[in-house]
Amino acid sequence: MPADQNDGIARDLRMATVHLEQRRELRYRVPIEIEISGISPTGEPFHERTVTRNVSEWGCGFVTSIELKENDMVALRVASRDTEESVHARQTLFQVRRVTREKDGWLVGAWKMESGNVWGADLEKIAEPVEGDLESREGGSTQAGEQRKDDADR
Repeated sequence: MPADQNDGIARDLRMATVHLEQRRELRYRVPIEIEISGISPTGEPFHERTVTRNVSEWGCGFVTSIELKENDMVALRVASRDTEESVHARQTLFQVRRVTREKDGWLVGAWKMESGNVWGADLEKIAEPVEGDLESREGGSTQAGEQRKDDADR
């Protein structure tokens, strides 16, 4: 891998870490169809389409049928109805920060690990912020089975 590309990746990881440690950003309740892929806990590759529950500049929440664990890595891309366009859409790496069991699957909170606009839209122009969702990540994440107040509202 060229040195310039390594520098860019290192810069993105530093930026993601700083944003995560000092997170105070608005989340927007926006249903965006996404494709997630990764390696399941059993070591099998998976690829699944789902819809976001909320998004922010650096993160998102979605439900999946795959039981992911905190700190798992998944590739995410905005899905397109056009299969050819969807195949060529840019994938972005996300780290799983929290997982909560729901009746239909697992509610996952994920954090973007690289810079750039994943959603293809200015969130402030397409949606209102979720009430009371300006938060700091200073409390850490919840464990499976625990439920945060904002998750309970969904």
